[in-house]
Amino acid sequence: MMLNVEKALKHPGESLEFDILVPAPAEEFRKEQIRFDGDVALHGFMTGIGDSVALRGELTATLVSPCARCLEEARLDLKAPFDEIFVRLPDPDHPDAYLFEGSEVDLTDLTVANIAINLPMQFLCREDCKGLCPLCGQNLNLGSCGCDPALERSAFSALKALLHDKDDKEV
Repeated sequence: MMLNVEKALKHPGESLEFDILVPAPAEEFRKEQIRFDGDVALHGFMTGIGDSVALRGELTATLVSPCARCLEEARLDLKAPFDEIFVRLPDPDHPDAYLFEGSEVDLTDLTVANIAINLPMQFLCREDCKGLCPLCGQNLNLGSCGCDPALERSAFSALKALLHDKDDKEV
């Protein structure tokens, strides 16, 4: 999505407000795992600085992904600040600046980068999600499954048994 910055370039130092919707960059976020519920909204201010443009503001998006514990749908209302510079030529003083030509800047890379660095480590349907029973797969948020916890086997149960064997031999 392109943002016209001509007015900011013609009036350097003046802070001009903008609101724009950027199409959801689903392909950048493994759309089978994370999907967007609508477009990404960017609200902020653009300021011309010579032949460059500074954009600062906040982006908002709603993302949907399976819960990391129970696999039910987890929704995240993401709000992320951004403060970026767009330049016409590479600038060693601003190595992370985005390049642009003409009087429009492409907001796609800015949107993708700022969403990516603000994603949580895991999506949860709720903070107190109980997850799935490791034996039968029952969603424990919906009630207990009746499985005997003594039957639970984990990848580390064999190691745990070795510790118990060692303690028994020391006595």
